[in-house]
Amino acid sequence: MATAVEVEHEWEYSYKDWEALKKAVDAGGGVLRVVMWELRHLEDAGRLGVHVRASISRNLLGLGLAHLPKELPSYQEQEAVIYKLGTPAAAVVDAVAGESNKEAEAALRRLNTSRDSEKLQAVTEKFAELSEILEG
Repeated sequence: MATAVEVEHEWEYSYKDWEALKKAVDAGGGVLRVVMWELRHLEDAGRLGVHVRASISRNLLGLGLAHLPKELPSYQEQEAVIYKLGTPAAAVVDAVAGESNKEAEAALRRLNTSRDSEKLQAVTEKFAELSEILEG
């Protein structure tokens, strides 16, 4: 998770720009948990209002990334999970949150019939982490 150090009211941010965030997501296996003040900083905004959060979502999408929860939190101390689109994690999110039962069925079947047990275990752990964040 991203961390910051407060030194005389100056914050040290983990990501200098959107590309650095994308690299961190890639380095984290395509999934990264981030506190909202980090995203607010990248947006160069003072508050996490509805327009700022919409702009964050657009910037992430432009990088091939999405987030959970689907509606970003409005409080800077809350967390979001950033994930890479086109990955098994994205397929699971789409299956759970999507509107197409056919696509959900196909994604979940692929997950259940995967022969690569390490990947299956990793996806299962990520899904549990994502579910925990969605619930809390």
